[in-house]
Amino acid sequence: MLSFGVIGVSVRAGGNIPLLEALVIPEAERRERLAELKKSCGFAELVPLYTCNRSEFYYIGAEKAAGVDFRNRLLDFFFCGQRQVAFEPGDIGCLAAFRALRHLYRVASSLDSMVVGEAQILGQIKEAVADAEAMGLVGPRLDGIFADAFRVARKIRRETPLGKYAVSMVNLLLDTISAHVAGHSNPRIAIVGVGPMSIKLGAHLRGDEAPELLFVNRTAAKATELAARFGGGALSLDEFLAVPPAVDVLFTSTGSEQPIFTRAVGERLAAARWGAANRGLLVIDLAVPRDVDPAIAEVSGITCLDIPHFRAVADQNRRERFQAVDAAERMIDQAIGRAHKLNAQREFQPVLSASLNESLAYAEAGMQRLFANRLPHLSDPDREAVAHWVRQLVQYTNQLPLAALAEQADIARSECALLAGFDCVEARRGEVGEVDHPASHRCAVREGGACLGLVGEDQNQV
Repeated sequence: MLSFGVIGVSVRAGGNIPLLEALVIPEAERRERLAELKKSCGFAELVPLYTCNRSEFYYIGAEKAAGVDFRNRLLDFFFCGQRQVAFEPGDIGCLAAFRALRHLYRVASSLDSMVVGEAQILGQIKEAVADAEAMGLVGPRLDGIFADAFRVARKIRRETPLGKYAVSMVNLLLDTISAHVAGHSNPRIAIVGVGPMSIKLGAHLRGDEAPELLFVNRTAAKATELAARFGGGALSLDEFLAVPPAVDVLFTSTGSEQPIFTRAVGERLAAARWGAANRGLLVIDLAVPRDVDPAIAEVSGITCLDIPHFRAVADQNRRERFQAVDAAERMIDQAIGRAHKLNAQREFQPVLSASLNESLAYAEAGMQRLFANRLPHLSDPDREAVAHWVRQLVQYTNQLPLAALAEQADIARSECALLAGFDCVEARRGEVGEVDHPASHRCAVREGGACLGLVGEDQNQV
């Protein structure tokens, strides 16, 4: 477990968006560059996770090294001698061992999503793992860790009301769009890109009374496919940018590495606004990197909304799900406890197995002498009965130390926030936004003991 970690940027945690965008490897280059990244950083296994609000790299270290060492190697890979992005040390997260495990559990359970309770993230993680497996980046250890995360996430959705209160990103988009076009006659919505979010948006907006849809893509044939599937028109991106039609809402989420919609395009869009002059244009940009140049917001009549906006809306919705979140956090705390015990058993099992084999050999030799010298009158069935009982006793007594060590690991976890998968209580004393969860406030030092987190854990967190 000590070799497991995660490095990355999350908008949910107030991340640096340019840095998040810079960590995204274009899809066409991923197989080759991720193999290079794995080798350069010293990862034995690797799963990159890219979503609209996070760029994260989950790894198993091929060598014993601190999490910050892996982080620095990753930053060198992306930025040494290449394009530069302004960021501070606190802009990129670096978690190891059980803190990384808790983070993964929270991400998979949508507790770390912009919209707490949304169901999309679990599917995105599964797809990320499948892609990494197809590239030969995943081995048995990460495979097992992610399988555990999936089990925890399914249990939370099954046994808490978190899913019932979920408001997905699609729902947030639909509410925003509906509010903008309310009262408009014949509203028109342009959907740029053919990614998963564009498809979901088109599926929800189609219908007899739905707004007119216009699908736009760099490859016109793909836009035409969506238009035939959901109803509406289709244009190539070049046509749309050259002579923009009148639209009320422009949604964009493409894989472009450079902004598509510049201020000049924004001025043409504003000039072509659908209907009355007082009907402004709503531009929604969920692309990473961003499709819309920030300067477009300076054009009169255009309102731009991006990922941070929806993050703020999602944060307001969190209030309705506090109780469900608390229940989910307790379930994750229990899962971390089980992971601690299993890890302790795995750590000590080789030593105890050797001890068991030696004890059994000693017992077998002693029984043979006993049967030959002191109990020669016993029948074969009686001898086998005695031998069976001795073997069971030896195995049972050898398991006691393992159970005791596992129990001590759990006790230590209950006395130390760091071992429970949180950051050190003393290290974050006085910080704003401290995790409000009982397990996050444990500290052995406060109880007069020694710091448990100094043993076997990488404490660095940026």
